[in-house]
Amino acid sequence: MSPNQYQAQELSNLLENIQAKQASGVLYIDAQVDSEKPAKSRVLIWKDGRTLYGGKTVPDAQGLVKLLEQKLSREWVASAVAFAMRQVPEQASLRDVLERLVQMQLYNWEQIESVIYSQLILTVEQLLPYPGKFQFDSQKQLNFCRGVELSKLMLDITQRQEQWNNFKPTVMSMDAVPNLKSDTLANITEPNIRKHLQEWVNGQRSLVDIAEGLNKDPLSITKSYANWIQAGWLDITNNNTTTTQISLSTVLAVDDSAVMQQLIKRALTGYCQVILASNAVDALNVIYHEKISLLLLDVSMPEIDGLELCRTVRSIPQFRDLPIIMVTARDGFFDKVKGKFAGSNDYLTKPFDAEQLRQIVGRYIGLGISFNNKDAVTFDLSNQG
Repeated sequence: MSPNQYQAQELSNLLENIQAKQASGVLYIDAQVDSEKPAKSRVLIWKDGRTLYGGKTVPDAQGLVKLLEQKLSREWVASAVAFAMRQVPEQASLRDVLERLVQMQLYNWEQIESVIYSQLILTVEQLLPYPGKFQFDSQKQLNFCRGVELSKLMLDITQRQEQWNNFKPTVMSMDAVPNLKSDTLANITEPNIRKHLQEWVNGQRSLVDIAEGLNKDPLSITKSYANWIQAGWLDITNNNTTTTQISLSTVLAVDDSAVMQQLIKRALTGYCQVILASNAVDALNVIYHEKISLLLLDVSMPEIDGLELCRTVRSIPQFRDLPIIMVTARDGFFDKVKGKFAGSNDYLTKPFDAEQLRQIVGRYIGLGISFNNKDAVTFDLSNQG
């Protein structure tokens, strides 16, 4: 099966598609970070639409155990781990191996899943901005940890993006390549810095390459590199592939209750951008001037109620596909029918909690990623593998 291509910014749509289909398997990705260099090959493991693992290759028992030893600084347990591995049958699954390590109290599940999740974040973060190719192998099934919802993963990556933005314009991305300036080493008095730069900065390694070699998070080393660039010791070369920031979808919440407005804003902040409006006139003004991904619409409002506003929005051609969720304290059958006839996509009954709101919003837009239903790129996964 030949690989499928995707453009920059489209990988998030592919991940959303896998989650929506509740697919299981291994997603093989070749991201084109730099047009003059080989593609960056990574794998993402899925189980029932949840992401389990990300890395350079599908992990085997030895590789996963080595990762745990490195990340948890538990080299002293190497002999005990080796003993545990000898007790596990050769055909044992990854889950069996991890359970044996937990039984021997070498690690606990919280530590294991924390390491695996951190590895997943670093993998997806490296892939998102770039175009590439993918293949999805649904025949390869793995299940060795609980995995996470895509919305949580993307929220955490979005928060990391805010930290990366602090280094701009000095460092544009983790794929930037530092270069030593001439006579730099002679001017550095700190021996540890001089030794590090001699060993790691060769004009070929990117910041993420250096971080992987040091077994560190790229964010943790970039602060030092940004300081060294500002000190005049290094130049930085950003790759020639256009990068993009992870942008959040925008939700317009229309409700005349200030209490309800704040509840919605608190529940969705960090997952998407929230714009608030108290009446139909203000809402229409926002819809015309902002790129709205979803409309949360209270039914009971003074003057023009939510049902009338919904019908008005639906009568405007460019907003016919805009997801609209009616929010109301009425839970009757006929109330829901009225909402459907007015053009709403769904119905949320008050009172509701934050998770209920995020779940229903997440059905129509990507939480923590940029995802526009009208322009979404989807991929057929049924024949992959």
